[in-house]
Amino acid sequence: MTVVRQNEDILDLLRDHARQLRELRRRTLFGAAITEGDMSVRTPEGNTVMQVGQIPYGSGTVSGMAIYRDDGTLQARFFDTAGGGGFWSLYDEAENAVVSNDTVSGVGLATPYITCQVMPSSEVTTPPTLVAAAGFTNYFRVHYQRQHPRLRCLLICVTDAATTGEVVLNQGGSQISTVLPIAPSSNDYFTIDGTVTGNFLSVAAVDVQARRASGAGTFRIAVAWSAGVQS
Repeated sequence: MTVVRQNEDILDLLRDHARQLRELRRRTLFGAAITEGDMSVRTPEGNTVMQVGQIPYGSGTVSGMAIYRDDGTLQARFFDTAGGGGFWSLYDEAENAVVSNDTVSGVGLATPYITCQVMPSSEVTTPPTLVAAAGFTNYFRVHYQRQHPRLRCLLICVTDAATTGEVVLNQGGSQISTVLPIAPSSNDYFTIDGTVTGNFLSVAAVDVQARRASGAGTFRIAVAWSAGVQS
């Protein structure tokens, strides 16, 4: 039996097809594979803000992802490297790589360089600060602009066989760390962390306090290094 569609039926069919096409355009792209070329995300003005697939690198291309500012300058780049490693970097407005990973070792950062503390060898062997107080007393103060929620200090502590010590971190009169015990006959590195309060980039001042907990002998201390760390 032959079915003859009326004009209204054909119009309804075309409208339904148009509706389905609009729905497809609105849907998220799932399961897509890019093996050649790239997929780009552009602003309404036509500026590319992201590329996925084959992205520019040097005089050629690599497989990865690049993110651009609206003016076309590179903001971030992620791509595979020979041997199965991966390279990522963040760029300033002059397209200098300000943060990037070390692809040679596969561990840690390539940039930025992080400063290291230097101490005279004599002060490592015999810290010049002698702790004699029975109560917690300020011996060092760390100043910095707060970017991390916690502060870590690397200490050198030396005690004789009959003396113990304790160290805490204090901010504005409030203890912000647990008590770090220093046993008799210590001569080693110790770390102590404290949770620092304040707004982002506000100036924080943290005191390293110590006391001689027992005995009447020698307790010496030095701060070898300090840095903001994550929670």
